[in-house]
Amino acid sequence: MATERDYNVFADEAYQIDKARAKNEDRAPLLKGDILEGTKLSQSYIVLEVADNNKNGMQAMAVAPIKDGIADTSEVIIAYAGTDFGDNLDVLTDASTVMGGDMNLSIPQWGSAPKKTDGQAISAQKFATSIKNSYPNAVITTTGHSLGEYLAIYIAAENQWKNTGFNGPDPYNILSDDAKKWIKENPGLLANYRNNYDKIGNFGGNKTGAAILLDVSKGGYNPAKFLDYHGLSTWQFDKSGNLVAPGRSSRDSRLAQMEATTRYQLWNLSVLSNKLRKSHSGLSSSEEIFINSGEVLIIVNGVSTMMQDGLNTVIKEYQQAITEADALWKETVERAQGIGMDLSYEEVIGALASGGATQANIVGEPTTFYEQRIASAKQMLEEYTTLIAEIQTSIDQQLAKDQQLAKDIQF
Repeated sequence: MATERDYNVFADEAYQIDKARAKNEDRAPLLKGDILEGTKLSQSYIVLEVADNNKNGMQAMAVAPIKDGIADTSEVIIAYAGTDFGDNLDVLTDASTVMGGDMNLSIPQWGSAPKKTDGQAISAQKFATSIKNSYPNAVITTTGHSLGEYLAIYIAAENQWKNTGFNGPDPYNILSDDAKKWIKENPGLLANYRNNYDKIGNFGGNKTGAAILLDVSKGGYNPAKFLDYHGLSTWQFDKSGNLVAPGRSSRDSRLAQMEATTRYQLWNLSVLSNKLRKSHSGLSSSEEIFINSGEVLIIVNGVSTMMQDGLNTVIKEYQQAITEADALWKETVERAQGIGMDLSYEEVIGALASGGATQANIVGEPTTFYEQRIASAKQMLEEYTTLIAEIQTSIDQQLAKDQQLAKDIQF
């Protein structure tokens, strides 16, 4: 499955689709059939389809990994291009759709009434539908940057897909009621990485719950460098392609990032489990590619214990946060008593409350929040354990039916 760094690369490459931009930069645009490869990618990918809409400025591409020399279309990633500030249609989309919530564009015309046309969100959905129809058995995910991530979240929510993207404004203003219900019932499947100081990417709040706010700046906010906070290059990744949360990010932000990564891995396991369970009468060619790609070996050989360690770390961090909240309250009361030595304990508590400091908001509310996060992590751990058992059972069944597969996997 694609890594977070892969998604970052796809979000960047999507900008290369625009033919007009490519002409101005004296280069070839990204086209169907092009190969994406390099040290930043976990593996090579092929561009399955591209869209370059000159009526509203939307660009998108669908890619799939290359395995054993051919496209493995059991996994498809759709990437949407963000705003090109030299493209008036992109700028108009930012104003009309992102800020105004209008799915259509009204393009100004010299000496006549504005020309109405489908906006980028509508074209983005048409492209997603065409990919879904072309690859009905594929697991489809979305990505993008800026306006591209706005569209990618919208598409993921409307189609009930996984999303991982960067610096996107929140698209809650254009979601259907069904999509809003889905994101509420499926937290963690949308991951929109944002920079704390990014004024563009943080537009629209976080009603989708997709935002993971991290501090990737190298100091305090500098208004002269506001675009730097919005860039794709600010994000850093480890050797495995996982996004690294900077140490200066808040504990809650770092843990939110860890939870998002864990949920993504859990989702990957769920996809694998479903693929194996559906293979009742032998494997299709795409399923053989999927199994032979190494995901199964990683799981059964114990490397996936990293996920258990991650969940346990999340639980311990939240438990420590509860302890620290209680300690903070006790320290607050002790300091207040030291200042007002002539006051009784009840009078000190009353004075603190008048200033907005109560045990409820310093200890009670954070504790409730952290206990909910602990419960969520424990639930993920239970789901993980169940999925591993299901996967192992499915593998055993497949191996029993297909001796050649057993030979290929080489247990």
